[in-house]
Amino acid sequence: MEYIDLSHCGLNSGTKMKNVNLNSLKGFVLSFLILISAVALSSCSNEKRETLTSGSLTMITSEDVFPVIDIQVQDFQRMYEEVKIVNRSASSREAIVEMLNDSVKLIVCARELNEEERKVIAQNNLEVDSIKIAYDGVAVIVNKKNSLTKLDIDGLQKLLSGKIQRWSEVKGSLLSSAVIVAMGDPNSGVHEFVKKRVLGNMQLTSSFYPCATSSEVFTALQEHPNMIGFVGTSWLSKMPEEIKTLDIGDPNIKQDSTLSEMEYFSPHQAHIYRKYYPLTRTIYIYSHNVGKGVGLGFTSFAASSDGQKIIVSNGLVPATMPVRLVQLNTP
Repeated sequence: MEYIDLSHCGLNSGTKMKNVNLNSLKGFVLSFLILISAVALSSCSNEKRETLTSGSLTMITSEDVFPVIDIQVQDFQRMYEEVKIVNRSASSREAIVEMLNDSVKLIVCARELNEEERKVIAQNNLEVDSIKIAYDGVAVIVNKKNSLTKLDIDGLQKLLSGKIQRWSEVKGSLLSSAVIVAMGDPNSGVHEFVKKRVLGNMQLTSSFYPCATSSEVFTALQEHPNMIGFVGTSWLSKMPEEIKTLDIGDPNIKQDSTLSEMEYFSPHQAHIYRKYYPLTRTIYIYSHNVGKGVGLGFTSFAASSDGQKIIVSNGLVPATMPVRLVQLNTP
């Protein structure tokens, strides 16, 4: 097809057109309109091309479980090259608010929706889907300069509420300095879980050191041996050498019902799976208006055997696949 430069046709000046075949001009206009229509249809086709394994997604993962979920995200993108996911880290509260405001369609966090959030969903007739993808625990950590190795729920409550303010009052600790509690701010998943599980209606101690991230909790404990901290178990692989986890006991939880003494458990996968570890919780994927695109694709992957293998290899417990415990005999 020959190219016709309309600027030389005299249309703008009001003069008569010369040396222009009207039939040719009509044919050009028709061809031009067909070309525009084809481009438009192609654009519409491209917009609808998103599938479970092609397209883009922006999601938010609660900071306390971010490490393991981000590994799932990266693996999913490696498996499907046409997928592009932006996985942001935020507090659980921020993630839920963003989803309910329709700023993002998919979030991951380690708590159930609270009464206020469920009320917003009901009042606005929102459709929010959820799926359990893993179980983890909140690890209680201290500096290795603290000789303490275990705590029961009652002792933990007294430390968190400020009823115990100095380490000299804690059996097993040789420190005498003031107790300072380090964990995420009130919007974080760890903070919300610990307050609900351990404190109930009691107020948190004034000796509270809020941290923006789990890494900040680690840094605080490295610099201040008198601190006690709380992080999600997916962060334990990044825990510095100077820090250790405590075994936690609950008189209502026993591995052997014949024992009269309280048992203490570490945040180990087997103890989390059996619910022996007292600070065990559930990790959920929540989605709103996710459709049948990448959001659904990633959710399916996270719940699949490949996604659950990532959960296992990073210290958490699968929620969608059968678990088999293997007993290792020590010499």
